[in-house]
Formats: sequence, structure tokens, C-alpha cells
Amino acid sequence: MKKGEIWFVDLAEGQGHEQKGVRPCIILRKIYGVACLIPLTSSDTRAEMAFTEFIPQTPQNGLTQDSIALIFQITAATEEKLKRKIGELSQEQLEAIDNQLKEFFKIK
Repeated sequence: MKKGEIWFVDLAEGQGHEQKGVRPCIILRKIYGVACLIPLTSSDTRAEMAFTEFIPQTPQNGLTQDSIALIFQITAATEEKLKRKIGELSQEQLEAIDNQLKEFFKIK
């Protein structure tokens, strides 16, 4: 498991506007059996929000539809909640996510 891979993850315990259910997520890092993730959504309305990144469906990423990476909803999940890898981001998409993360966390 490495940064930029896309996995189906069980986020069943989400509340309010948090993403929930089994959905694709981008892996940021896995350490001590816990993965730091960015959930994806197919809701077009989320694309207008700050700290999101459009991820078009491609054979490489394994998504079945265009999606939005919800960078502002970074979350963590234990390894048991990661169901299966479906693909990975392109280098350009991963760089765009990294730039958004730097902005989000105000890292220079």
C-alpha cells in the first residue's frame, strides 16, 4: 500500500456531512496499521468547495465515474476497513493533491 493508491474503504461510521459507507479513498500514508485517507465523492456540487480536487475516471485509477477528492475531509481508518485496491492516481494528480494539502495545512 502506497501513497496515491485508490482503495475501497468502509467509512460506515460517518456523521453529518462526513463521507460514509464503502467508498473509494486515496491513500496518503499507512503507518502502524492505520491508513490516512482522502475520501472521494461523485457529487458535482462538492467540486465548488475549497480543498477539493477533480479526479476524472481513467483505467489507471479504476474509478467508475468522475470523482472529487475531499481533501478537507482527511480521515484515518484501520487496515481492516480497507477492502481492496482499485487503482492509483497519475503523478500529476498526486502532485495536485500534494499542493492542496500544503495549502490546507499552510505548509510553505
